[in-house]
Amino acid sequence: MKRAHVSLEAAPTLLDGWMGHLGLAVKAAASPSGDEQAFPNRIELRGEDASLLGAQKGQPLDALQHLLQERVGEHEESKQPFLDAGSLRLARMKELKVMARFGAERARELGLYTFAPLSPRERRWVHMEISTLGGFNTESEGTGHFKALKIVRK
Repeated sequence: MKRAHVSLEAAPTLLDGWMGHLGLAVKAAASPSGDEQAFPNRIELRGEDASLLGAQKGQPLDALQHLLQERVGEHEESKQPFLDAGSLRLARMKELKVMARFGAERARELGLYTFAPLSPRERRWVHMEISTLGGFNTESEGTGHFKALKIVRK
């Protein structure tokens, strides 16, 4: 049975309903990331059970985000909702931006720097940060969901 799509604006209300059905004390609210290009349409999940969604490296949060994106039905990233719990992902984005700059410095010195495997979203954050610096190429290596990312001095 195909369900009707919901708007991005209605996503927090839908999430609140899902959290109630799951018996979780969590409320959803739109919350800008401060970097809408890297982390658009952020919906923050708050409450005493929000930390449960960030467990296991955020796998429950990833699953919930996938379901929500299916309900929203948009394939263009700028129109998809992205979930965060306890600002876990926002902090990770900021951390990866700093790590990208460190990796660029190491690549400037050594010619190459390789990150441990990262998720697609994390790789995108690093690619975007490196693109602002100039003088480097980035490429993902490997197969599967998590891939290593290389920064190469031009």
